[in-house]
Amino acid sequence: MVELVLLAIGIAIFLGFLGNVLFEKTGIPNTLWLLLFGAALGALHVLPPDFVFSAAGLVGAIAIIGILSDGGLHLDLRKVLTEGLVGFLWMLCGLVFSILVTLGVLSFAGFPFESALFTGIILAGTSSSVAIPILVSLPGISEKLRTILSVESVFDTFSIVIAIIFVDVVSKQGEVPAGFFQLPLLQFFSAIAIGLLFGIAWSLIITRIKKFEFSYTATLGAFFLLYAFTELSGSSGALAVFFAGVMLANAYIIFGAMFPKRKQLPLDDDLSKTHSLFAFLIRVFFFVFLGIIVGVPEPLYLFLGLLITVLIIAARFSYLHFFLLARVVEANAKEKLLAGFMVPRGLSAAVLSVFALSSGLPMADKIVQTVFSVIIFSILATTIGVFVLRGRQKKEPEKKPLVFQEIRVTSFE
Repeated sequence: MVELVLLAIGIAIFLGFLGNVLFEKTGIPNTLWLLLFGAALGALHVLPPDFVFSAAGLVGAIAIIGILSDGGLHLDLRKVLTEGLVGFLWMLCGLVFSILVTLGVLSFAGFPFESALFTGIILAGTSSSVAIPILVSLPGISEKLRTILSVESVFDTFSIVIAIIFVDVVSKQGEVPAGFFQLPLLQFFSAIAIGLLFGIAWSLIITRIKKFEFSYTATLGAFFLLYAFTELSGSSGALAVFFAGVMLANAYIIFGAMFPKRKQLPLDDDLSKTHSLFAFLIRVFFFVFLGIIVGVPEPLYLFLGLLITVLIIAARFSYLHFFLLARVVEANAKEKLLAGFMVPRGLSAAVLSVFALSSGLPMADKIVQTVFSVIIFSILATTIGVFVLRGRQKKEPEKKPLVFQEIRVTSFE
C-alpha cells in the first residue's frame, strides 16, 4: 500500500514537471495530463477508494490554505484599485453569467437549486496558472487586454471566498436559508477580524525573524495554525487565512501611512518562492487526487460539462461585445477570439468541489463529476482557441508585457 502511494506521488511530480515542459512547447496545460493520470488510477482502482475518500477533507483543507493564503499575499490593493477596475468588472460579468448558465443547465437536469447555484459559483473564475502563461507567450496582444484578462484570473480568489461562505452555511442549514446573506454575518466578520489582526501581528514578527535561515517557512506554518485556530473557534478558517494574506502583503503601505518615520519593507522574494513551490505541489497532487475520486465521469455529466462550457463561451462573447460597444475595451478580431475562448477552469474549482464532498453538500458526488468535466472541456476550448489564434498570427518576436512587472499575480490558479 505504502509503495503504491509513493509510486503514484513520484509519477505525479514527474508528470507535473513534464507537463510544464510540454506546455512551453505545445501550449497544452499540464492540468490535462494530471487529471487523466488520476482518472486512470481511479478507473484501475490502484488505490483503495476508502483510503482516497478518507483523505478528502484533509487534502481539501491544505489546498484551501494554500490557494487563499497565496491569493492574499499576491493581492496588491494599490494596483487593484488603480489598474484593475475593468478586470474586476470583467470578473463580475463572468461570475454572474457562469452562475446563470450553470444554474439553468443543472436545474433542467434535475439538480436541486442549492447544488446548481454552488456549482455555478465555483465555476465562475478562470485559472491564472493556465491563462497568464498563455497571455505572456502570445505576441501581438495589447497590454490593456493582457491586464484585463490577468486581473480577471487573479480575482478568482473572491469567487472562492463566496463559495466557501456558501458551503459553510448550506452544510449547517441543509438548504439555502431565506436570509442567506444575513445569517453568517457574525462568523464572517469574526473571521475577517482574526485574519486582519493576525496579518498585522505577523508582519511585525516577520521583520524580526527574517535574518534567520528558512524563516520564510514559519509564515507557511503560521497560516496552518491560523486556519486551525479559527475553525476551532467556530468561525471560517479559509476567510481568516485570505484576509491575513491580504494584510500581510499590504502592511507596509498601512504602516507607511500611519508611521512615516518607521520603515516597513514589502515581503521579500523568498516567501514568494516558498509559496510557488507549495503551489506547484498542491496543483500536482490535487488534480491527480480529483482524477482518482472521479475516475471517468458518467456520460450525462460529460455532456453537462460540455454544454456548460459552450454556453459560458457564448455568454463571454456576448458581454465582450457589450464592453467593445461601450468602448471600455478595445480589441481587434484576433484579440476578441482570444478573450472569448480564455475560459479555463482550474484548481480552485477542483478544490471547492471536493470541499463540498467532504462538507456533505447535497449531490456533492454529482457536482464533482460535473466540475471535472467542465475543467477538461474548458481547458480544451482554451487550448483550441489559442491554437487557432496562433495559426492566424504572423511570426513576430515575443515581447515581454510590462503589465506583469507591475501586477503581481498568484501562482496557484
